[in-house]
Amino acid sequence: MPRYSEFLKPEPRALARIIPRAVPPALRLPPEVRRDLLQREGVEGLTRELYALLRDQSITWEGASPDPSVAAGSHIRTIDATLIEKRGASLDLALLFCAVCLAHDLAPLLIVLEGHAFVAVSTERASHQPADEGEPAFTQGMLTDLATLRNRVARGLYLPVESTGFAIGASPERDRPEGRGREWRSGCMSFERAVQAGREQLDACVQHGNAASSPVQRAFRYALDIVTLQNRYGFTPVDDPGDSRVYLCSAHAEGGGDASVRNEGPGDEPSALPDADRVYDRSAHAEGGGNARVENRGASSAPSSTGARRTYVGSAHAEDGGTATVVNEPQRTPAAPLIVLAAYAAPRGVAALAWEIEERALRDCLAPYPERLRFEPLPRATPDDLHRALLRLQPALLHILSHGDQGDLLFEDSSGDAHPLPRAALLQTIASTPSLRCVILSACESAAGLTALGPGMPPVIAMRAAISSEAARAFAQGFYDAIAAGHAVRAAYAAGCNRMRLTGAGGADVPVLLA
Repeated sequence: MPRYSEFLKPEPRALARIIPRAVPPALRLPPEVRRDLLQREGVEGLTRELYALLRDQSITWEGASPDPSVAAGSHIRTIDATLIEKRGASLDLALLFCAVCLAHDLAPLLIVLEGHAFVAVSTERASHQPADEGEPAFTQGMLTDLATLRNRVARGLYLPVESTGFAIGASPERDRPEGRGREWRSGCMSFERAVQAGREQLDACVQHGNAASSPVQRAFRYALDIVTLQNRYGFTPVDDPGDSRVYLCSAHAEGGGDASVRNEGPGDEPSALPDADRVYDRSAHAEGGGNARVENRGASSAPSSTGARRTYVGSAHAEDGGTATVVNEPQRTPAAPLIVLAAYAAPRGVAALAWEIEERALRDCLAPYPERLRFEPLPRATPDDLHRALLRLQPALLHILSHGDQGDLLFEDSSGDAHPLPRAALLQTIASTPSLRCVILSACESAAGLTALGPGMPPVIAMRAAISSEAARAFAQGFYDAIAAGHAVRAAYAAGCNRMRLTGAGGADVPVLLA
């Protein structure tokens, strides 16, 4: 589902970037209808009709919004996300109302209080006209003086509209303007009530920095002249084909502010991206001399699928003399554990080999390393069993415990009797298993006559003479401890022999490494 979000630093004017000037067909009036409404009923009549279009969308109001001027990194829905999800906080709904106004050549103000947002529409200006009105009071498109805004509304220069009114109020706060006067059946406000609620919002709030006289009073933060910001100060909307931009888990600052973002983990990838001139993915972008810093810890560095002319992925982009800093730590995927295939054979008619005890001893050797070594036992193994297990498991290590007979290993047949496995056949099987990194032949005299290995063979550890069960276990413990610690086979072989000496098991000169 398309859901592209802005992650904003305390630069309120950047909100103008996520208010497009194009809206879906369901929210557009035919040009002749718009002109007729303006001629007959003026801006108020056109605004009333746009309010009705939004009310028909059956959007649910979620409640208070975090103030983006205070909560850096606030998660704000785009217009598309609000329409698709059919829900939004007061700031999401106000942005949507502003977008519909712009699409019909109206000039909206976005008014942000502490924890709430709504809209006022200019009664004299249009979106395509120069934003002359308000220039003395608005500083670069933003007004922070509440008295000035109240004066302009009182003079009829702006029509305030409570933009949560077109949405269904699931649990409205009835002690505040946005919660009063909602229709019982629909949960929405009439347009007339929404205008009155907008006026009540301005009457009830206090200038930022002044003490509130009651718990329901909110502080006035600012009003943004969206047309002026988009036309004059470079806060271009993302749907502008001249320089459209999409920010995904990114920070953006203008006017000299710093942009900083830190992403933990890979994050959610959108299913699709809109057409855009620039795409910023897990990046920081600062204009006007500000500093840009991005830290992506465990975040993917793979670019999103997009046809943008410029794509910034995991990068910091600073303009006009700012400093760009990047700290990218790619996500580390844990390596799969090495498979240890342990084949046991104890055929009838030869000296007893307590394979259950040997299996338990080897399993205990590997037990401390479940994330690095995976134990796969193959008891009472026949040559066919070994062949199938090698094909199925593709192990990294093969450990064979059996008796030896003049260099051959004694496996079992289907009846449990001895089945000598010729050394040449075993070596050929080992050579044809490319996953093997080492083979341990833990059988008496298994090294007899074994002097050199053919090409493509992994290292083989065999026994020069008879070896006791205690000594074999000591070697296995030292060897697998070293393998689990990431050491190479030669170092692990040395560790196994050293453990035999340290434990007093004896026989440290019996194992031999052939490579």
